[in-house]
Parts: sequence; C-alpha cells; structure tokens
Amino acid sequence: MAGYGNNHSHTDSIYYSSKGSVDGYSAGLYGTWYANNQDKTGAYVDTWVLYNWFNNEVSGDDINTETYKSRGVTASIESGYSFKLGQSENASYWLQPKAQIVWMGVSANDRTDDNGTRIKDDTDSNLMTRLGIRAYANGHSHVDDGKDREFEPFVELNWLHNTDNYTVNIGGLSDSQQGAKDLAEVKLGVEGKWNNNITSWINVGQQFGSNTYRDTQGMIGIKYSF
Repeated sequence: MAGYGNNHSHTDSIYYSSKGSVDGYSAGLYGTWYANNQDKTGAYVDTWVLYNWFNNEVSGDDINTETYKSRGVTASIESGYSFKLGQSENASYWLQPKAQIVWMGVSANDRTDDNGTRIKDDTDSNLMTRLGIRAYANGHSHVDDGKDREFEPFVELNWLHNTDNYTVNIGGLSDSQQGAKDLAEVKLGVEGKWNNNITSWINVGQQFGSNTYRDTQGMIGIKYSF
C-alpha cells in the first residue's frame, strides 16, 4: 500500500505561538485475518508496516519559516473481537473491543536554524499501545438496495500509552512534550464503501492528557483497492 497525507498545526505556549505543516508519503505492506471472513464476526488480526518520509515546515514569533525532513519506519499489530448486537432491515449493529501496538520509528534530520542554533530530534523510537472499544452500525439506505454501497458510522473510546515523550534538543537544551504519555481519546466518524474498489472515511478525534494537554484531530481519506 502507499499513501499521502497533509497536516496543519497551531501551537500556543505561555510566551510563544507557532504554526506548522507537513506533507507526508508512505509505502509498505499490510494484511488482515478474520475468523469469519464472510460477515467479519468474531476475532480479527490486522497488521501493517510502512516506510515514511515527510517534508516539514514551521514558523513562529520573530523567526523565519524553516523547512526540514523526517523519515523512518512505523509498524502496527491490532487485534479485537466483533460482537454483533442486532439486526434491522438495512443495518447491523456491532460492538468491538480491541488492542493495538504501534512502533513509531520516524525521526527528523538534525539542522541549524538562521540564528546558528543546532536543533536535534532527541526522541527515542516510541512504542504506543492503545486499548479501546468501538460501537458502530453497518448498512445502507433503501436507495442503495442491490448495490455494493455500505456505510459505517461509529463512536470510539480509547486509552493510549506512549513509552517516550517527544523531545527536541535546541542549542544543547532538551525540551520534552509533557502530558501525552497517557491519553484518553474520543473519536467519531463514518466510513463508506462505494463499490468493491473504493472506500472513504471521515472522522474527528479529541485527546485528553495531563498538564492540560489537549489535541484535536480530523481526517478525511479515500482508498482504492486493486
């Protein structure tokens, strides 16, 4: 599989604010196993590995816009169990507890800014674990009867743990992101299967950590399967 992503961020601290953007690319392999491949009930295992490369840009108060690159390997294994709660005429209703382990091995290139300050990514490769539960419906409207279209609205609650804080060394001084080692996450969204080849998704998530850490994320995507 291969992918492209774009991210924009805005950060406010006590004295400064900054903006950032990332263009990212990835390529790798994935595989999924279902205990019951026909209706996806029961246990499943999903795994993937990707090589990623990113073009980053950051700007802030009283500094020029800077660009740098980052790259590395990420990998995941996820397992869960899908319980079918009920069935209506055009939809089925599900509950899915799940667990995931993600290896994050992406690091940024060392660089020197316009003021001559050396900047280094001091983050050790992070291992993120996620425990959660997902409730969703899977079905279609009457206008899609006889077609391959299906839609899946969902709500998801997760608990995340990161083994390492994101750390940057600026001129010999290290600064770490605090509050993100243990996170509660709420996510809402919908996934759509338009035909046997095309699927799409849209979701928004909110994470809550210690030290007033908050992170809001939204995602829109489309996938074509050969």
